[in-house]
Amino acid sequence: MNRRQFLAYGGAGAAALSASQAAYAQATATRIELSVEPADVELIDGRVVYQLLFFGGASGEARPVLRVTEGDLVTFAVRNNAPEPHAFAIPGIVGATIPAIAPGGRGEVTIRAPRGGTYLYLAPLNAPANRLLGLHGALISIPRESRTPAGAVTPYAADALTPAARLVFDAMRDDPNARYPGDPWRPEREKIWLFAQIDPALCAQAELRRPIDGPMVQRTFAPRYFTINGLSGFDSSEAESVKPKGYVGQPRLIRTHNAGRAPHAPHHPGNHVLELSGTGADGGVVVRDNIVERDTWIMPALERKDLLLPFESPQDVPRAGWPPKEEPFPLRYAMHCHTEMSQTAGGGNYPQGLVTHWDLLGPVRPSVTS
Repeated sequence: MNRRQFLAYGGAGAAALSASQAAYAQATATRIELSVEPADVELIDGRVVYQLLFFGGASGEARPVLRVTEGDLVTFAVRNNAPEPHAFAIPGIVGATIPAIAPGGRGEVTIRAPRGGTYLYLAPLNAPANRLLGLHGALISIPRESRTPAGAVTPYAADALTPAARLVFDAMRDDPNARYPGDPWRPEREKIWLFAQIDPALCAQAELRRPIDGPMVQRTFAPRYFTINGLSGFDSSEAESVKPKGYVGQPRLIRTHNAGRAPHAPHHPGNHVLELSGTGADGGVVVRDNIVERDTWIMPALERKDLLLPFESPQDVPRAGWPPKEEPFPLRYAMHCHTEMSQTAGGGNYPQGLVTHWDLLGPVRPSVTS
């Protein structure tokens, strides 16, 4: 490249990570083109830092969400437009690695797409430095057959579903007596949350092309910005790509990834969430066989978890007072992280960190597509 990409996190980053209903209707193309690009990135407080980002995929945007169909042969082709070697890997998928790609060079790998679920792609060289500089993104594998015996659609392969997972998705139906009395779950009712952290000192070191010792970064990384899908603070609170919304009985699947170094502990006031899946010891997707409600869930570095936000009438509202007569819809609830430092930007600008909202639009409205 003759010039760097410039990315304002309030714009391109949000567009790149929006879910597409059409992606579920037909198989993803078998070849996915990506490039590693230097970028000047504007943060929530106007500060601009140097990062390295993957561009490309179907959207052509920064850090695209990659979607593949379970069982397909998929070729990932990566061009390195950065001034140093880079690589590509998808933890949890055997063989999904491109070794070092020289500056200006290209690399390819072909794999069979894994079982349906949530994955993370990243640059593994000099770990964790290149990943923390921005080289990471979300990969979603769409199952070919995902229905329960009762016919409910799920985000997982039918033969991977546990009895507990089948019960959860079977409980979403147009029935006033059902646990989730709205619509059956549909793939477009999802949000992808990609958590990351930024240390401006590391970014400055990379921009000056000073040597970076990955193991040393593991010990000295000092994050000052905390993002969801590249956004934070007001931007992440209002971004349609981040903020879940719906009516009672229309649960949302939230696919969460932590691409950073610091752990997170997201908390959802208003509703507890159901932890549907997590990351196995081999990096693969594990569907939970004991699904419990969580007030807060833990996201260590490189963890991936799927949570179901049930969109129930809030537990703190008495049944006799539901639906509320004096407080208008939508009811808005914050999502914030209980890792306290993540709520700030630039070392103390609160609440401009890892935050968003979820909006309860109203009581049950069957057969409403949002």
